[in-house]
Amino acid sequence: MFITTLLIPLARHSLPLLTAMTFIVGTASAILYGTLNQLASLVFPDSGALPAAYTSGLQASAGLVLITSLGTGFGGTQQHGGGVRAEWEFYGVISVLVGVSWFAFVRLISTSHSVRRSMDMRDSSLTQQDIASLSAPFLDDNSNNEAKESLGERMLSSSSSSSSLMDISPSQPLPTISDTDVTFLFLWKRTWPCCASLIITVASSMAVASSFNQTNSTNPKSDSLPRILFYIRLFADLLGRPATLVLPPSSVSCVGLITAIRLIFVPLFFLDVNNKLVLGDWGMIFGVAAFGFTSGYIATGIRQLAPNALTDTRTEVTVPKQSTLINVTFSMAVLLGLVVTFVLLLKK
Repeated sequence: MFITTLLIPLARHSLPLLTAMTFIVGTASAILYGTLNQLASLVFPDSGALPAAYTSGLQASAGLVLITSLGTGFGGTQQHGGGVRAEWEFYGVISVLVGVSWFAFVRLISTSHSVRRSMDMRDSSLTQQDIASLSAPFLDDNSNNEAKESLGERMLSSSSSSSSLMDISPSQPLPTISDTDVTFLFLWKRTWPCCASLIITVASSMAVASSFNQTNSTNPKSDSLPRILFYIRLFADLLGRPATLVLPPSSVSCVGLITAIRLIFVPLFFLDVNNKLVLGDWGMIFGVAAFGFTSGYIATGIRQLAPNALTDTRTEVTVPKQSTLINVTFSMAVLLGLVVTFVLLLKK
């Protein structure tokens, strides 16, 4: 990833090469981001501070890119020679930042006692899970089927209502679910409200942010509104993430309500883009600020609330697996937002 980022200027005249390089960088970034998500849910599953910290760091990294761009003059109005030099300097600094980030990640994995202890506990759980799966074929088929049917009935009764547990006699064991029975389908049934809020939030944010360059200022002599909206959304999103520590979301229903309310801005924004409604520069700025702030708040709040949906299945194996499901949902939401943007551009 370090070398690929450094060599990106070589692909300025080759779209296939540039596509391949960005694919490599994007894939490596997604792996690193997903790993950090799993570590956050594994090391301190009951702490809302860690999701707020690493998601805020993700957004704050754009500030470093902005500072580097201004310092090197990349993207400015230099002549050809100066522009090429600024491009090499920009990607050189970015590649150094990538190397520093990778070194910090390796150091976190190798020296943090909390991370090593949590990883050992997870490896132990996975080993027990493998032993159970290897011994399963030696069980009697009839007894195995009966066990699965009994487990399915107990899972259904335990997830439908808590009052059903009162019907179990004291001599009958309480319903339990092992790690081997927790599939992604089961996690989706428990986590789908969080995933739905995340999809709506991220997809709408991508659609709005991708259309900033289509906005027009009420001042015909000014062309800076798209850049202002971009950084307003960026820093408002950043502020919304640590805000979950000051005013944590009380429930998934609360997050869902905020998700629904913030969608009011989406049609207003696109009506303004198509010159059918004039919000004005300040109306657009305040609207994007509120939209970005709630986006960061919801995305972080979902990661804080999602483990509570596991209840009786919350272990060192299932929590990181749920984090993986949320990561996949996030990626699908990004793609959905881009598809919506392309559709709107084609209809324009």
